[in-house]
Amino acid sequence: MDVQGSAKRLIQTPGYHVRPKYDLEGFRRKTQESSERDFDVALPLTSMIDMFSMLVIFLLLNFSSTGEAYFVNKDIKLPEAAHARPIESLPLISITPKGIYLDSNNKEIKPVAVNLEDYVMTPIVNELLRIKEIQDNLEAAGLKPKKEINLQADRTTEVKYIKRVMNILISNGFTGINFAVREIPPEKE
Repeated sequence: MDVQGSAKRLIQTPGYHVRPKYDLEGFRRKTQESSERDFDVALPLTSMIDMFSMLVIFLLLNFSSTGEAYFVNKDIKLPEAAHARPIESLPLISITPKGIYLDSNNKEIKPVAVNLEDYVMTPIVNELLRIKEIQDNLEAAGLKPKKEINLQADRTTEVKYIKRVMNILISNGFTGINFAVREIPPEKE
């Protein structure tokens, strides 16, 4: 029996039926579609392991547990000593066969170089005076600066060059001169 005016309807599950003034159907559709996506992301572990191993090697090579705070010039082979103590970070004078270099731990200033036969060593004296002026300003501010300097020389360097540098250091008020040496381990009996 067919009733007039009635239409066949399929029963459906109710959907989103609350309609705000500004319906965001596009947003709703996008959120539903994105939840159905399958994310299969693979991490490039090989390159990450390589990067971390290089980082660890770099840090191990640059880390100094002994407190060595200076750079040994490639032209210098340090003399050996049985009794040594770690050197502090101070201005460094290097005496090499090519010349005398002063590195005042200031990255903006390039190392000062002087010929070995230069008796006056004006560039080094000027830099030492600048360092001394900074230390005097620290002393006036109530801080106690160290009027010391580190000296490294090749084991074959003649004593006269070391003596010249030491005379200039003493005449400019540097009372402590620390020699950089390579410590040899004590012999076991």
